[in-house]
Amino acid sequence: MWGQYHPIPYKSAIKEKFITIFGIGLSLSQAAWWTVGGYLSVQMSKVVPRIGTDWFYSRLHYSIPFLFCMYLCYFKHTGTNLPVWKYYYLMLRLRLRRRRYLYKKGGA
Repeated sequence: MWGQYHPIPYKSAIKEKFITIFGIGLSLSQAAWWTVGGYLSVQMSKVVPRIGTDWFYSRLHYSIPFLFCMYLCYFKHTGTNLPVWKYYYLMLRLRLRRRRYLYKKGGA
């Protein structure tokens, strides 16, 4: 009708792409998680020695920080449908928040 404004909500199923690595389009937050995971894996390889003599299996434990960051990046909490990293962040903030206890003496 003339003179009435009806906003149409924008719901796009297309995610933004910040960078493309090996044909995988990553958003800004995903690229940050990949970078953090790679950095932690490199730092772990400087501190923790290789296990065994095989080329592949002796270095396999270096991928643990990267896989943990991939878990935080891509998985969602089933109850809240939040990304896992955001759910853990909010739960930690809830546990460590400053609490205020109010006590009111109720006497006769």
